[in-house]
Amino acid sequence: MTHYLHFDSTPDTTIMTRIKILLLIMLVGFIIVALPDSDVRLFSISKEHGPSLQDAIRLLLILVAYVLLLIKVWRQKEKVRRYQHTGIFQIGLFALGPGHGLIIASLLNDYTCWWVYGVILIAAIQVIVFYLALK
Repeated sequence: MTHYLHFDSTPDTTIMTRIKILLLIMLVGFIIVALPDSDVRLFSISKEHGPSLQDAIRLLLILVAYVLLLIKVWRQKEKVRRYQHTGIFQIGLFALGPGHGLIIASLLNDYTCWWVYGVILIAAIQVIVFYLALK
């Protein structure tokens, strides 16, 4: 009989160590994205925005860690679903729309800092969901 290692059979300390490593990889990616690059764009989103090759590599770091973290959260979705009928959950779900809207409007129309507010809003909601799923 073959035994497969499932997420639920892994000791809590191992899971938390993996989560910390994924968060560290994401943090490194965010720090690297903030560094200056050559400004040679792969493509342009607007007059002021477009990713360079360095940005694409940096974002790949972030996305790989993020997707792995989302997989862990998805496997624990029942913990999050316990809160789906609460007011704060519904407000958070609604707030994702304006958060994404701020980012899109900022990129397409070159609004200087609107994307920051959108990112903060979305990140705060995701941190709460990650906490609920992984606690």
